[in-house]
Amino acid sequence: MKKGFTLIELAIVLVIIGILMGAILRGQALIKSAKEKNFFAKVRYLASAQFTYLERMGRYAGDSDNPPDGIINGTHSPPTTCNCGSISITSNAWCQLVCQQLIQLNDSRHIFNGIFSFQGGVAPYGNYNRINATRVPCWVAQSIDIKIDDGNATTGNVRWDGGSYCPADPNNANTLHWWFDR
Repeated sequence: MKKGFTLIELAIVLVIIGILMGAILRGQALIKSAKEKNFFAKVRYLASAQFTYLERMGRYAGDSDNPPDGIINGTHSPPTTCNCGSISITSNAWCQLVCQQLIQLNDSRHIFNGIFSFQGGVAPYGNYNRINATRVPCWVAQSIDIKIDDGNATTGNVRWDGGSYCPADPNNANTLHWWFDR
């Protein structure tokens, strides 16, 4: 007499496989959501640090004009070290924020392995400042744009490279720009 699986046994195995697959897919969705929330929180944290610096010092970190004009001069990418001793640092937004203990140097990196930077006086909003983030997946950029702005990559206070929609691969990296003080 040959032994084999009954239809009921096969059905039970398929149900178990389905439950496991559902759990795995749900876990992946939770991981994606957590990464997006981490990124969004860090972007808001950097904007908050700039506003706190403005309140304390009367200028944005990186605004080296005298008197201050409210515009971060040039592009300020994070340096590797900051000297906060007796030297007055006026040339780099990151060092100014670090010296005021508003951020740490390692706050310049984000969860998607990209870098944040500050920039001011750039088109289309020459009288405002922005936070730039490199290597942001398209699906994250689009989600942030929808949460903060109009959901269109080419208009509004949040813009990102790659057009107004995600390409075939939503994991393609883009640069996200947020005019945080507009």
